Amino acid sequence: MAFDLSKLTTSIEKYIFLGTLKKEMSATKFTWALSLWLVLFYNASFFKSLCKAIPLENIESAAFLISISLLLLLLNSLLLTIFVFPKIAKPITVIVLISASIAAYFMSAYGIVIHHTMIQNTIETDIKEVRALLNSTLATYIIFLGVIPSVLVIKIRLQFGTLKQQIYSKLKLWGFSLIAITILVAPFSADYASFFRNNKNIREMASPANFIYATISYFFATNKSSVVAPIGEDAKLNAQAAKHTKPILFVVVVGETARADHFSINGYHKPTTPLIAQQDIINYHKVFSCGTETAVSVPCMFSNLTRKHYSDKKGKSQESLLDVLKHSGYSVLWRDNNSSCKGTCNRVEYEDLTNLKIPELCNNRECFDNILLHDIDKKIDHMAGNKVIVLHQKGSHGPDYYNRYPENMEIFKPVCKFNKLQDCSNEEINNAFDNTIRMTDQFLNDTIEWLKTQSNTYNTGLIYLSDHGESLGEKGLYLHGMPYLIAPIEQKHIPFFFWFSTNFELESGINRECLRTQVNTEHSHDNLFHTVLSLLNVSTSLYKPELDMIIDCRK
Repeated sequence: MAFDLSKLTTSIEKYIFLGTLKKEMSATKFTWALSLWLVLFYNASFFKSLCKAIPLENIESAAFLISISLLLLLLNSLLLTIFVFPKIAKPITVIVLISASIAAYFMSAYGIVIHHTMIQNTIETDIKEVRALLNSTLATYIIFLGVIPSVLVIKIRLQFGTLKQQIYSKLKLWGFSLIAITILVAPFSADYASFFRNNKNIREMASPANFIYATISYFFATNKSSVVAPIGEDAKLNAQAAKHTKPILFVVVVGETARADHFSINGYHKPTTPLIAQQDIINYHKVFSCGTETAVSVPCMFSNLTRKHYSDKKGKSQESLLDVLKHSGYSVLWRDNNSSCKGTCNRVEYEDLTNLKIPELCNNRECFDNILLHDIDKKIDHMAGNKVIVLHQKGSHGPDYYNRYPENMEIFKPVCKFNKLQDCSNEEINNAFDNTIRMTDQFLNDTIEWLKTQSNTYNTGLIYLSDHGESLGEKGLYLHGMPYLIAPIEQKHIPFFFWFSTNFELESGINRECLRTQVNTEHSHDNLFHTVLSLLNVSTSLYKPELDMIIDCRK
């Protein structure tokens, strides 16, 4: 780390907390001490971003910075009074301290902000993804900002007084804080209004309010009902389907964390996609994701709700594209090499391939994406009629990019061999990430070649698109998950292409040359639902032609 966190925190602990171990401490004094402690040691990212947004140029800017700092202290004290009560004060404080230490690390290391979809990502992740984030620096944060302060808190003998005294003390604290806040904000009211309107990301770095609010927001926004409303029950194959002389076998590959601008088919300077460049694909250059994290993007892309109208609660309270295809008579299979389908595939056949032990396709840590094609011939033999298969990649999931591919696929060197990206050079990070794209290139090529072997029996086709992109150190940001409105384009600009067999194209009435004239038209995840319905010749009242990417190019 850039500074000796252990020495610094130990010194402060000595002066703030150590003197309290031999005597009782009033609940009010404890609240102020805890608030000050949180401001001083868990908000480095907040103050760093604050100083960038408000350069220290004159007395007025210095006064505004001091005002915001004191405001944070007062707001924290107001928040903490809510749970500083007998029996619950210490357990909740320990949870807050441990959580704040973890949040402080991730905000400092990767430049992330804490919001409700980040909490959703955390709750819905799997043990393998958690393991990939563990390192000695995170452990240091947890020990010196989480565990040691928690032990000291547990040893403090808190004095609460009678219920009447508690209420009176809290009212005094609230009264003082509210008056102080008014005095602090009034001279800078215009500055505050402008600053927080234009710097929402900085507001979401203020700890512990950020993760407390985000957690509460997530649980209120999440659909807790087990009832899922059916949609598209009127779905059926249309007249175009009757023209097909063979059943359809269609594959949707859902990529993970792939950036469009790191695909050489999109102009990237390294040869990251030499194999799919040789395939007769129709590659779109301006496609954008529904979200910046898997937990949002995957269910959103398969929903009939557009990004503007999508929410986790709405999305999970109704069926998805896969259900509509099933209603129309398609056999649907989801094969997963990631951390589940996030509820999207709950009512269709599902295969978790992450724990298979096949030496040529897996190592002692995980399976590579080629596992998604393992025994796939046997699977389709047991599926009736027209078939749709979704292949969900592990793709380019970070920060341990070097684990996404075998050693013989380490094309670009040197690579970052750590999950602490801040300890690697920009070249090493990009090389490791680009090797994951090269691995995806091989997997996609293998999938297309497999579909070609099935073209005597089926009319075959494929769509590839990623769930979201990734920051690789641009503007100090790493990974993904920034709030969509302020997320950089690197986290939203995704790769997308079609591949069709000759017979699929012919019998579906698709004009390939027409599609090629539209590859620079802007599209998004909003288009997937309606484009797939169109490609698979499914009629339903849910279909919106204005969101169909191929409607103008069908005979």
